[in-house]
Formats: sequence, C-alpha cells, structure tokens
Amino acid sequence: MKRLSLLFFFFTLSLQAQFQVNGIIKDAKTKKALPFANISTEKGIKTISDVDGKFNFILQNSQPEALTISYVGYEPKIISHYEFKFFFTIYLTPKVDALQEVTISNINPANAIITKVIRQKDNNNPQKKFRNFQFKSYNKLLVTANPDSIDGRIDTVFVNAVTKDKISKIDSSDYKFKKIIDKQHLFLTEKVSQFQFEKPILKETILGTKMAGFKEPIYEFLGFGLQSFSIYDDKYELFETKYKSPISDNALKEYRYKILDTTSIGGRNVVVIYFKNKNKKGLEGLLYVDQENNAIAKSVMRIRGVLDITGIHEFKYLPNEKVWFPIRKDFKIVKGKSKEPTKILGGRIEFSAEDDETTSKKTASDYSYLISEMDVLDLVINTDLKIKKSFVAIEVKNNAINRDDIFWKQNRPDSLDIRSERTYVVLDSVVDKKISSVK
Repeated sequence: MKRLSLLFFFFTLSLQAQFQVNGIIKDAKTKKALPFANISTEKGIKTISDVDGKFNFILQNSQPEALTISYVGYEPKIISHYEFKFFFTIYLTPKVDALQEVTISNINPANAIITKVIRQKDNNNPQKKFRNFQFKSYNKLLVTANPDSIDGRIDTVFVNAVTKDKISKIDSSDYKFKKIIDKQHLFLTEKVSQFQFEKPILKETILGTKMAGFKEPIYEFLGFGLQSFSIYDDKYELFETKYKSPISDNALKEYRYKILDTTSIGGRNVVVIYFKNKNKKGLEGLLYVDQENNAIAKSVMRIRGVLDITGIHEFKYLPNEKVWFPIRKDFKIVKGKSKEPTKILGGRIEFSAEDDETTSKKTASDYSYLISEMDVLDLVINTDLKIKKSFVAIEVKNNAINRDDIFWKQNRPDSLDIRSERTYVVLDSVVDKKISSVK
C-alpha cells in the first residue's frame, strides 16, 4: 500500500507544470529555526530561508530534484529526490568549531577584519569608486502567506448523541483564509525603474508600475523606504527607520562580531561574520567579507521587535573594476512581539496583538507577511551620463501606469507564478465590479 501511495504521489507530480516546495531549516540539537540558510536544486534554483527558517520556491518541471541545504557553521545536507515531498523539516548538524572565536593578544579576529572593511569603504563603495552608473531594476512586492503553515482542517460536531449523525462546521478564521491564500496573494505590486547615479546624485525614474486591485497606483508606496540602496552609508535604513551601520566609522564601539565560517561567492573566498548591536533594539545579521579586498560580497540586516524585519543585499563581483556591485535586494516583514495590533501599508497588512494566554489560537494575521524583491538589470558604468531633472529624486513617467503585457514580459527576470497571475485577475475584477455598481 505504501508503494502504491508513493507511485501515485510521483504520478500526481508528473501531471503538474509547476508546484511549490516549502520547508523549514532547524538546528539538529536545539531544534531552533536557522534563518538565512541557503537552499538550491540540481538545476540551479536558489533561495534562502527567512527569519523563521522557512523557505519556499516554485519548480517549473514535472520531476522532483535533489535539494542541497547549507548554512554557515553547519554541515551541508543533500535531500535526494527519493525523499521528495511538498514540505520539509530539515535538521542541520553544527560543524566541529574549527573557526571558534579565539582571542589573541586581546584582539578579536572578527574585529580585525571589520576594521579593514571600515578603512577600505570608500575604495569598495560603488558610489565612491565610480564617476557614474545607471541600471534598470525590477521590483515585486507581495503581501501573502504560506498556505502550508495554516491548518485548514474542518472541525466536526455531533448533533445527535444517539444516531451519531454529524455535520461539518467550518472554522472560518483558518479554513477560508487558507482557501484564499492557496490560490492568490493578498496584495501585489510591480515596478520597473531606471536608476542613474552621477556624484553625488542617485535618481530613480519609474518606467512602469501596476498594483493589483488599483486602476492607478498609490503613489506613496512608490517612494517608500524599505531598505537602503547602499550598505556603506553610516546609517542603514530598514522600513523607513535608520540604524547605525555595522560598518560605520565607529561601529566597533556599538557592535559585537564573531567569525562563523568561510565560503565562496562568485568564485571568491569570503569570511562570514555575525554581528549584533550591544543595544537590544539595534541591528543584527551577517556580513560576507571578501578576503582579498575586504569588500562586502553579501549582507543580511535584521531588526527584531514589534515587527521582525530583514533586508538582504546580494552583490556581483566586477573583475575589471574590482568592485562588488549590488545586484539584488530582498526585504521581508513578519509578525514580532507586540501588545498592540500593528498595521502597515495603509492597513493592507495587519498583525494582531500578543495574547497573554500562550494557548491562544493563531489568527490569519499570524501567517501573513510582506516581501519585496528587487533585481538589477542592464548595468552600465562610467559613461557619458547626464541626469535630466536631477533635482527630482523620484520621477514617474507619464505612461508608467499604462504599460502593456509586452513591457512586463520584457522586464520581468522571471515569469509570474500562478498565484501572482491570479492575484491580478481576482483583485482587478473586484475593482471593476465596484466601478460598475457605482455607475
């Protein structure tokens, strides 16, 4: 029977054009979640676990693939396709601590590396190194939830103690929410921009924008500061709040650092350093430092409080210029700890207050999160660039809200998944109905 179920499972997979893989990464000893672990497939799909150790991605082909999971300071793990399933709980084992923090002459080796990073900031900062540059960017912002995190079971109650007849009772707070989120996101917006930099000006020109459920975009969203463009500024911004950067000039007085591991990015050796502000309300995260030029090759910035917020910056090494240039930004908000309900983005996402009763039932807002992804495209450096209307930080092109499907297909790095496509269909149709009823 087990073999038959397994065959049916793989047969079911083969009928699907794409399917979603979900899971969580945990420490094998402590059972605590491991944030920012790397997950990759045989065919090159890569993702990273979120602040709660959870991950998800879409497979386009019909065959299961082996997954490779790695995390700094832990032994990597490979899940073969024979173990393939839709939801994983993956346990990683800590490495023998060959890179345990060692104090030599009262000097923390991580501090010594960070000191070099700070000293060489100007030489490694593209906005200091280059005369000018420009690129296009594609940004997608979602308010959504992971359907597999939600218990959508239907409760049953007996209505006749003698006959045992029963009826189904739907738990609307979970069941209905899961039905919605299985098919679509709660909110979706896309934006294509051109960024132009000419010392000291960085200007964004919005070439195209669309929001599910809106005929015209909410313009306050277009300039909303989710995370800093540069990690080399003395103040780093997360969700329109500025924090002292872990590589600011006097950061060693406010942060603790520890070497976790060594790895490679783009074929170059990097040291992974964990940092944490001595103030409980400050930043914590990871810095991936190039061993040769002490530049930042990747960073993870996190703040935990009323909301848990994470900003991830990825870079590409430009060998001719000998500079790591930012090529991707990821931003995520999930519920933190709060005694008061919290609303963001005009109430489009709401996190309920903490209940003093530890057994209190989770609501839909406990599963919701906001995620933003930005990819850099068509980078050009040190050209004859002249920025028009340089006094305007953000400019919106007149035809930005009227871009056709061809424009979006040309400018998206990847095609939209099924849930994203359905989000536009459902939310736009709701708006059309409201407009029709008014007429």
